[in-house]
Amino acid sequence: MRVSRLLSMATTAVLLSLPNQSFAIDVNATATALRLANTITGGYMPSNDPLFADMVTKVSAGDVQGAALIAANSKYFANYLARRLAFQMQNPALDSSVVTDSDATAYLIAHFTGAGGVKPSISSIWSENATYLVNVNGTPTHAAALTPAQLVSIDWMASLVAQPGQNAKDLAGAPVAIPAKHVGGYATLSDRINDNSFAEYGATAGTNLRMIEGIWEIATGLQLLDFASTSALVQDTPRFIPQYDPNFFKGQGQTACIACHGGGLPSANHGYATVADTFNFDAKNGFTYIAAPTTATKKSLGSDPALRAGNATCNLAANPLPVCNPDSLGVDANQGWDLSKTWMASGMLNTLGWSGPTSGQGLNALGAAIGQAKIVYENFVKRVVSEICPLGVFTQSEVSSIAAAANPNAKPAGSDDIRTIVAKVAAHASCQ
Repeated sequence: MRVSRLLSMATTAVLLSLPNQSFAIDVNATATALRLANTITGGYMPSNDPLFADMVTKVSAGDVQGAALIAANSKYFANYLARRLAFQMQNPALDSSVVTDSDATAYLIAHFTGAGGVKPSISSIWSENATYLVNVNGTPTHAAALTPAQLVSIDWMASLVAQPGQNAKDLAGAPVAIPAKHVGGYATLSDRINDNSFAEYGATAGTNLRMIEGIWEIATGLQLLDFASTSALVQDTPRFIPQYDPNFFKGQGQTACIACHGGGLPSANHGYATVADTFNFDAKNGFTYIAAPTTATKKSLGSDPALRAGNATCNLAANPLPVCNPDSLGVDANQGWDLSKTWMASGMLNTLGWSGPTSGQGLNALGAAIGQAKIVYENFVKRVVSEICPLGVFTQSEVSSIAAAANPNAKPAGSDDIRTIVAKVAAHASCQ
């Protein structure tokens, strides 16, 4: 009753704010339009905006989804929900509270709403070789450089400008273009130290396992153990994983190490080879592209530089307890990946709804294939539901149907536009 009363009060306030009309006001349609506007634009769309009147007209005509689409196509959606979803995608926890505006968030907003003549595109989120800057009075500006005042006033949908290519730093700290083969869409975008981008999250310290794991987890909504396989091969395990560990082949009350490191996301052939020896993020240079990896720089040999040479040779006879796997094939210098070797037999490719290539070289090819998987679109549906209709009840069939409307690989081809998902979720009967 309290929620209904609050909605009634809000609707009354909106009605009182509308200019005098010569026709009867549809109170129910106004209330529905208000709910849609609040959930999709965060309440930023004012009731005196002509778009709101258009929404009321759509609802009055029985087209709730059309009204929702008006809100989703507005600058208010870009500034609110699209930006929030972009923040979330900078870490697998989808924690937007620790994220700030960066090249990565600008890139994602552009893919959610379109920018600079570029159409919205979910499928190219992990592969487009471009950087999106913000037009500030004619000057293309990195999102992380915007002042608080500019962040408040900026129109993200109208101000984003696409620029071809992506850049990082080399080992000496000089700017360097990332070769197209290694571009991972938003995952390889960072223009400064401590920009809270996914690139910083994934490539800082460690062995870059969390970089490839994060790409898969954020894209699919699945967790690390969901990808594990008991048909894993020792040869596909990264070299720094100690095979002598008692948990390697048979877990002691836990999943065996090889199930993930040889058959899951950390497996060299499931994408780890595309990032392990290629990227780094440190407090001196920020996001770094390593064109010519050496033993000293290869993260696939471990996070401790002092142990990398020993892990590279991995002589168990000379040193019985190195932190290494002597049977590992190591990371392919061509950054090759082959998902079919393990995931075809385990059924994981079916779970993912995989429709792209199952093998290739480099992060860019892998990202392009990920963007074609059915699960990506279903994951976005679930994320949108949690944002704008958390109490809604959606069957798996309904989730799949909404996802198909946005999936360009569905038959008929979907829109590749997240706003299609937003409008369909907001118009669902359980969200009314």
